[in-house]
Amino acid sequence: AIVTPQQAAEVLLSRRKARADLGAFAASVPVPGSPLEGADDSAAIPLIETQQAEHHRLILAEVQRCMSTRHGRLMILAPPGSAKSTYAAVVAPSWYLGAQPDRRVILASYGDELARKHGRRTRQLLRSNEATAILQCSLDPESRAADVFGLTNGSEYIACGILAGVTGNRANGIVIDDPIKGRQEADSQTIRDRTHEAYEDDILTRLIPGGWVILIQTRWHEDDLAGRILPADWSGQSGDIACRDGNTWRVVCLQA
Repeated sequence: AIVTPQQAAEVLLSRRKARADLGAFAASVPVPGSPLEGADDSAAIPLIETQQAEHHRLILAEVQRCMSTRHGRLMILAPPGSAKSTYAAVVAPSWYLGAQPDRRVILASYGDELARKHGRRTRQLLRSNEATAILQCSLDPESRAADVFGLTNGSEYIACGILAGVTGNRANGIVIDDPIKGRQEADSQTIRDRTHEAYEDDILTRLIPGGWVILIQTRWHEDDLAGRILPADWSGQSGDIACRDGNTWRVVCLQA
């Protein structure tokens, strides 16, 4: 089909908008869903079948705000199945790494397997023709592992289990997605203590001065990672909250 100058200009404008706006980017790229059980790392991941809902657009706007703020801190608290991880832990890092050169993101989850799944989803999104056209970069052919890969613009992605450690790597931003697996693990004082120690003694030490942190989780226990950061009198409100770690966190609490 012949493309008119007007149509070409509209495509260029749309790509520029998606490069500048995370919500527009999320609506313009094929977003991977959950990997099929038993599939190897090279297998294609089915795409999500749902469109952006109002809470997705809110999450995307708040994530972009955090990523654009020096020393940004964002806490997203939402129930399972709300696609909080899809947009905040897969789509957002893809956009951040591709839209700006020489950026580094660390993605940490409760276990290496979940972190690797997020890495596979992020890698597939960045391989898509749509993302490549918008971001004007692609995966580095020399660096394509699911948990550690680079882009041709110099940006790098690292995924790991929060208890496994990420020694030797620094990052402009850190995404922590579901630091505790579920209620059974959250009921363990030992696991809660180890998770908090790993967060403070390992994960945060990887952050470049002025870098941002996004914590995404379902609340399984009052003494979980979010609970240890939030003030003792927090009662479920959203907004800018002065927390016990001395930082002001932007809290987005989406109750079931």
